[in-house]
Amino acid sequence: GDTAECGSTARCPPNHPPARSQSSVAISRLRSRSQLGESKEISKLRPGNMPITEVPCQLAHEINEDYETAVVEEGRIYEYTSAANPAMKEIPVMFHPAEQHRSGPTRVIPFDLSKNIGVPYPCSSPNLMASFLRICKGEQLSTSARATSQAFYVITGKGSSHSDVHGEIPWAMGDMVVLPRCPSEVRHTSDASVDSAIYWVTDEPLLRYLGVSPTEDIFKPTVIRREQMLREVEKISHEEGSEHRNRMGILLGTKATEGPSCEPYFPIRKHHSTKSETTVGAAAAGEVSESEGEGKPKSGGDEQQGSGTLTLTPTLWSLLNVLPAHDHQQPHRHNSVALDLAVYASPKGGVYTLMGPDLDETGTRVKNPIRCDWSTGSVFLTPPGWWHSHHNESDEKAWVLPMQDAGLYTYQRTLDIRFAPAVAEATPVQTEDEELQESAAASKAKTAVVVAMNTDGVVAEPSAVQTSG
Repeated sequence: GDTAECGSTARCPPNHPPARSQSSVAISRLRSRSQLGESKEISKLRPGNMPITEVPCQLAHEINEDYETAVVEEGRIYEYTSAANPAMKEIPVMFHPAEQHRSGPTRVIPFDLSKNIGVPYPCSSPNLMASFLRICKGEQLSTSARATSQAFYVITGKGSSHSDVHGEIPWAMGDMVVLPRCPSEVRHTSDASVDSAIYWVTDEPLLRYLGVSPTEDIFKPTVIRREQMLREVEKISHEEGSEHRNRMGILLGTKATEGPSCEPYFPIRKHHSTKSETTVGAAAAGEVSESEGEGKPKSGGDEQQGSGTLTLTPTLWSLLNVLPAHDHQQPHRHNSVALDLAVYASPKGGVYTLMGPDLDETGTRVKNPIRCDWSTGSVFLTPPGWWHSHHNESDEKAWVLPMQDAGLYTYQRTLDIRFAPAVAEATPVQTEDEELQESAAASKAKTAVVVAMNTDGVVAEPSAVQTSG
């Protein structure tokens, strides 16, 4: 522990081997003087610009050469400016047609884009896995996921879901069932009178990427009923100024993610459909706050009960958004990936989303957009950071329920949601050089990968679609 002998400015730990004299601070064969370098340029990188003979190094007898070689070979070094923003596969625009869950046998229909994204496990985005569940009348389908969060939105039909951990939860069209980690399978049974379809989203790809499994429940089993959601959407649609909001809808949340800044639009209500459900407590209603963070402030103190993200779970985020007839909703963008379920769109068409990475010169519309037409029960993917606006040229209201990994982004303070104005803002006067630079940038075409799924859930060949230039 003698710092003078060791040559280090920091005190050595108790288990440090006995130091030799200053002249015998040897450099090991694996970390020779030639490896450390003796040039004046390299020497400046040494702690305190100390002489190379004073740089603390492992001694030869302290190193297992085979293991040293193995662990050193795992390391990589990159030049910062060329590697700070690495080239990675783009997340594609994806279409998943409703025809997949409207016919055929009972089955899971995964939205697997792992090959497009470049990962060795099933995923629909880097953090999320989405699927349709088709359950024929009177039949049962089991699902399992290594996930902290699972969301089941009932597209159509009615039935129940049962697990050894969370008990039995009945559901019907329009209900949202959210489960924390579930080591056992979840068995979904459709009522004998009707086929059922469920939109199932989990955060399993995130856990697979990290190489972990959930060890504790981070929220309680939650059910938000269709009637609750529709009642609250109707309420806010009549509020003053609602027609000017970027989206007209409700964010779905749980008690674990509530915070002091907003209160839910309705109190927690228990659904007493069955004795088993009440006993397990699995269907205690969730909480809903108005979309875009415009909820009502709490009247009480500032004591925070949950994470404060106001999201469906700590990782998942969901919004039930209504798009009035003959109306549109201005573009917005966010860093999270959106997997949008078209809950309802007029069968006559005329309901669609325009999306793209940039806004036009007015700053109010998406530039050279890709158009995604809605059809009831279909899903489309909006890549992260893309601007997207919703349009309804039909005579009926349209409904959409996006699922995102925005719970995670909100907690990390990196969601970066931005809203395009309805009216173009004043354009600052540009210099000649700025105009030339802008013209040159606009001349460079950007491409987007668009992926379509066939009715068997197989990814069709991607195509490059011109989006600007």
